Amino acid sequence: GISLVCSPLLANEYSTKGFYLTGGIGGSKINDIDYVGSTSKITFDNGLGLDLGIGYDFGKTRIEGSWMRGQSGGGVNAGTAFTDDATLDSLTLSGYYDFRETKKWSPFVGISFASTRVEISNVDDTGISYGLAVGVSYKTSDTSEVFVKSHALVTPELDYGSYSIQNGTYGIGSVGVRYRF
Repeated sequence: GISLVCSPLLANEYSTKGFYLTGGIGGSKINDIDYVGSTSKITFDNGLGLDLGIGYDFGKTRIEGSWMRGQSGGGVNAGTAFTDDATLDSLTLSGYYDFRETKKWSPFVGISFASTRVEISNVDDTGISYGLAVGVSYKTSDTSEVFVKSHALVTPELDYGSYSIQNGTYGIGSVGVRYRF
């Protein structure tokens, strides 16, 4: 009785273990950035979001290294519109927990630490970031899963020209695939 019920769950859990490649594409939103000591701020248009990475799945937990990019095609800086691309590139190390209670669907949560490079109108700076991710994956075969994920990162402090920026955030909502090898 009980061993027959547990066997498929154990087999499913073990079949997820191993190295995998991951990639996603979707939309990104760079949140408004307030200048420290000023009433000025930068607002951004929505843009393209990308992430590519490699990871290792332990069964219910995963560790993943990835490159994430949030992009905006323009916005308003201190009242002046700009059409230059703004990009945020993050080299991210994430840990995930998968709620694998069924064979096909698996909600997940994750925490991330990253090095983020921000470039706006040819001015750039790099800072340490942290973030959270939530999503759900669907097992399409023994080696692949598709997923929907929302990933947000906060960069506590950056310098933008002569200004300081605190708690700059961006998020990426993506659809992607994980492929185990």
